[in-house]
Amino acid sequence: MRVLVTGATGFLGGVVARELRAGGHEVRGLGRDAARGAALERAGVAFVPADLRAADWNRLLRAVDAVVHAAARATLWGRWADFEADNIRPSGALARACAAAGVRLVHVSTPSVYNATGHMQAVREDTPVGPRFDSLYARSKFQAEEAVRAALPDATILRPRGLYGVGDTSLVPRLARALQSGRLPRLTRDEMWTELTHVRNAAHAVALALGRPAPGVYNVTDGQPIPLWATVDRLADALGAPRPGRVVPARLVEGAASLLELGARWHPARPEPPLTASGVRLLTRPMTLDLTRARERLGYAPVVAPDDGLAEVFAHIRGQR
Repeated sequence: MRVLVTGATGFLGGVVARELRAGGHEVRGLGRDAARGAALERAGVAFVPADLRAADWNRLLRAVDAVVHAAARATLWGRWADFEADNIRPSGALARACAAAGVRLVHVSTPSVYNATGHMQAVREDTPVGPRFDSLYARSKFQAEEAVRAALPDATILRPRGLYGVGDTSLVPRLARALQSGRLPRLTRDEMWTELTHVRNAAHAVALALGRPAPGVYNVTDGQPIPLWATVDRLADALGAPRPGRVVPARLVEGAASLLELGARWHPARPEPPLTASGVRLLTRPMTLDLTRARERLGYAPVVAPDDGLAEVFAHIRGQR
């Protein structure tokens, strides 16, 4: 297939573009980072510099069979206007262009839309979400899903949880900085079990969705819960940093984070605070997802087990020390 991948200079988009190219597809990758674009070119992916806020989708979709929309503003902090401009409007515009051109669309969303539902175990895709959300990011991603569904009901929407892997610029690096600064306490006395998604598992789900008609929403994870605090300890060991020892009640830390957010909102530059309330909740509230729909309709089975994926990441970190 001739596939266009948005966000190809990002973490997930870059892996998706390379994996699809290795699988024999003709791939064009959209992005804003020229240096990473040059690396894509060396991997056989045609790089197209583009800003999604001003993208000419009719031109970009010429001679394209399918689109993987992996670009997004993926942060727990920011202005609503930016989330709207980067996540909602481009997703709707792209879906409308795909509908007009008869192009298949795989849209990458997030299970963060479930965070405020109160459901935490084996969460299904049909769980009602909204109108309250855990973060502006989650709200914007759900509204982007709604825009895609309205324009193109046949679109595939994937919700991979907690992307990680070598090259990750968000999840593990944030934890690493907190550990190295010594400011990350243990927030629960008991172990907390959660699920993550190795980036190659997410890319595998994308490839499966391109290979068959698969309208609807699909959860994607590694398929096995992991112990969060034991994993944080392993990361600390890989960094040569102290393991979190002192236990601080999560409610106190979340309250402190809320005060930091309030101060940041009043600051003229609105800088991202060192801690956000939604970020604290990710470390204190377990979540596992039901993968039945992805297994039955996509034929999804993880290609990387969490033990192997995390071992790869920690080995990479030790090699950088």
